Amino acid sequence: MADKEAGGSDGPRETAPTSAYSSPARSLGDTGITPLSPSHIVNDTDSNVSEQQSFLVVVAVDFGTTSSGYAYSFTKEPECIHVMRRWEGGDPGVSNQKTPTTILLTPERKFHSFGYAARDFYHDLDPNEAKQWLYLEKFKMKLHTTGDLTMDTDLTAANGKKVKALEIFAYALQYFKEQALKELSDQAGSEFENSDVRWVITVPAIWKQPAKQFMRQAAYQADPMDL
Repeated sequence: MADKEAGGSDGPRETAPTSAYSSPARSLGDTGITPLSPSHIVNDTDSNVSEQQSFLVVVAVDFGTTSSGYAYSFTKEPECIHVMRRWEGGDPGVSNQKTPTTILLTPERKFHSFGYAARDFYHDLDPNEAKQWLYLEKFKMKLHTTGDLTMDTDLTAANGKKVKALEIFAYALQYFKEQALKELSDQAGSEFENSDVRWVITVPAIWKQPAKQFMRQAAYQADPMDL
């Protein structure tokens, strides 16, 4: 899924290398972003072949500045690519490959909605009530524009309140994970598990290493996603 946008440029995109890991702690207290170690990168051909046999589908998430979406392909039919088109809150009767990169948290800072659903719910709130909710849009640019990016970097919601960037990105990726697993389960007629999926997340090739590692950590925190 190509996405021409500011920050991502019209240039090539990279995908996070495959890795094996145990479930990391969900704490936001880790303030450092360390470079990828050799153990994060799988180069052995036999290992790749073995991994391909352990999952049933590849899901690629295009996390964009303006809009986001995902596509998937079953390992038995790799040439057949399916694109998510039925986003909650989208215009009736209109097919959209992507949904706006917007997220809404409740006044208690819990995830409420993403995309069209977040945008529409927030704009339908009474102005006084809306001030209590945390609404963010186009927040991906923060990873590219912040020179001293850390795991404690904050984002500013529409109401001026601060929220941890890692928390927001993890919420967003968890949303995509749940949407994809639900669609796959509905299509297959049986429950799909996280272990059945190889997740791929695209990032702009011009991103520096801290931004790429930040996105990887957010994926680990999303319950986690097996990259």
